[in-house]
Amino acid sequence: MLDDELKTELAKEVPGDIPSVFISSLTNQGISELKDLIWKELN
Repeated sequence: MLDDELKTELAKEVPGDIPSVFISSLTNQGISELKDLIWKELN
């Protein structure tokens, strides 16, 4: 589990043109956002 400060720092490392989302399989955090992002990219 990452805190908000670490997420912000890690997000700066990802190029701006690459969509990204933080997920956790333990808490299901971000899973819906990931599914939506995948669906958007496929269509």
